[in-house]
Parts: sequence; C-alpha cells; structure tokens
Amino acid sequence: MKKSGLLVFTILIILSFLFYSKAVIADEKYGVYDLRKILTQCAEGKKDLEMIMKMDSEKTKAIKVKDAELKKLKEDLDKKKSVLTEAAFKEKEMEFQRKERYLEILAKDSADDMKLKEKELLDKLMPKIEKAIKTIGDREKYLVIIDARYPSYFNKNIDLTQKVIEELDKTYKPEK
Repeated sequence: MKKSGLLVFTILIILSFLFYSKAVIADEKYGVYDLRKILTQCAEGKKDLEMIMKMDSEKTKAIKVKDAELKKLKEDLDKKKSVLTEAAFKEKEMEFQRKERYLEILAKDSADDMKLKEKELLDKLMPKIEKAIKTIGDREKYLVIIDARYPSYFNKNIDLTQKVIEELDKTYKPEK
C-alpha cells in the first residue's frame, strides 16, 4: 500500500510539473520583424529611399543614353566595315571597345553606389530600429523578438513589423 501511495504521489508531482510548464510557456511571447519592410515603410526610410531611387534613376538614364550611343556606334561600324581600310576599321573597333569598357565601369560604379547608399541607410536607421524593438519588447513583455529572415517558420500572428514601423514613426522628425 505504501508503494502505491508513493507511486500516485510521484505521478501527481510529474503531472503538476507538466501542467505548470505548459502554463509558463503559454505566457511567453515571441515576435518577429521584417527589416526590409521596416526600411521601406517607415517615414524616415521612405524619405531616404526616395532620394536613393531618384539618384539611381538619374544614373540609369545616363547609362541608357551611353548604351544607345554604343549600339549606334556598333551599327555604324558594322555598316562601314566593307568601306573602311583594315587600319581604320581596327581603330574604330578599338574606340568602340574603349567606350564599351567605360560603360561597363559606369554601370558597375552605379550599382556599387546604390549598395553603399543602402548600407548607409541601414547603418543610420539600425540603432533607431533596435531601440523601437526594445521599447516594444519591454512594453509588451516579449521573451524574444527576431528578424523574420532567419527562422525556418513562424506564425504570422507574432509579426511585429507594423508595430516597429509605428514606433519608429513616433520619433521621426523630418529634417528641414
């Protein structure tokens, strides 16, 4: 009889730990945020992104103009191939190749500038984003908040991206 009482007592203890741990886990809150969405939708990020996109658009137009000139030069070169002497043709072909390399360098520099500007935007906003996430985490008692790009799965109900955007926008003061 003593053994059965001890067995029942042990089972009750084990069950109480199981129920207690489930209750504790149920109270823990987890959250995720989408950094790319925050950068493109918060007020400060939108402003900076518009400036970057405008700069990129201007550079893209210039590259397209140079590309059109290069295509025209290539067509002229192909048309005049039979008329030009071999030396003149080689000179024109070298000129075309120089302009083609210049265009490639221009396009690469433009892409590098875009990446640099995006990195500057991220470096400028990241401390503010982290502060907004910490504020939300402290205020709403989250156990952990992580970037949505890294987990394999998460329930969309724990996505805090919009709250982070709203928190960032509360502190944003546009520069004049």
